Amino acid sequence: MTLPRPSREFIAEDVLSGRANPDTFPFRYIFLTSGDAASFRAGHAGLLARADVVFTAVELLETRGWEFLHVLEGGQVAYLRRAAR
Repeated sequence: MTLPRPSREFIAEDVLSGRANPDTFPFRYIFLTSGDAASFRAGHAGLLARADVVFTAVELLETRGWEFLHVLEGGQVAYLRRAAR
């Protein structure tokens, strides 16, 4: 029996708070999402706040050996890869 593959999605707030650690992820590519449904009601200000959380998590992961690749959805989704060792 084959175990299910782990999700490549990480919630940016979970990464920033330490609840999720992509450093132990077994694959090279991941993506970060805002995951904050409550701020969707805040309109443009909510969009900017969610994008800021995603980019802050990207900046943190860059200091830990991850490379930023691409962003989509107005900053709501960021793709990264672990730097070659």
